[in-house]
Amino acid sequence: MNLAPITISVIIPAYNYAATLRRAVTSVTQQMTAQHELIVIDDGSIDETPTVTCQLKEELQGLVRFIRKENGGPSSARNLGILEARGAYLVFLDADDELTPDALETLGSHIDRNPETRMVIGGHVSVFTDGKTRMHLPGNIAESQKLRLKNYLLDKLLILCNGACAMHKGVFFQGNYPEAFRSAEDIPVFAQALANHPCTALQV
Repeated sequence: MNLAPITISVIIPAYNYAATLRRAVTSVTQQMTAQHELIVIDDGSIDETPTVTCQLKEELQGLVRFIRKENGGPSSARNLGILEARGAYLVFLDADDELTPDALETLGSHIDRNPETRMVIGGHVSVFTDGKTRMHLPGNIAESQKLRLKNYLLDKLLILCNGACAMHKGVFFQGNYPEAFRSAEDIPVFAQALANHPCTALQV
């Protein structure tokens, strides 16, 4: 039997996110097709996250892969996701975020139209405690690699969000997430992608 190749792997690292993990997982599973996979990595949680993952595993019957590991920080969880993923493009969704309902279809269509891209930068919505929201769109991506880095690192004109970016596995041939970092671990990875690979913007 021929299986359709997986284009997009969504990876959710979770450490003590029992309260929001189900919401994040559901936002992905509701739009998955045979071209998608979802991997949830419990990074040694000490709250009720293992209970939630067991419940979801029983309910979803093989639709999602659940992996539990010793706590090593967000970088180690993401790096394990890179090793485990079968898709060409990886989306790292935080366990307290969620995908918009048509995100995977929109991303897949964009990749089909732009097969050379190695990082797709999409928009995202920030939701504040008072219920207000703010839309962030990536705008135009500079052709110059040097200018891209300047816009991202210095001028803060390019706002990147893990759940709104898809990176090709090839981006990580030059290096994975730095496991010595316990925060801001995405900055060197985004910088290496912007500096070395074709990048495109998805204005939604």
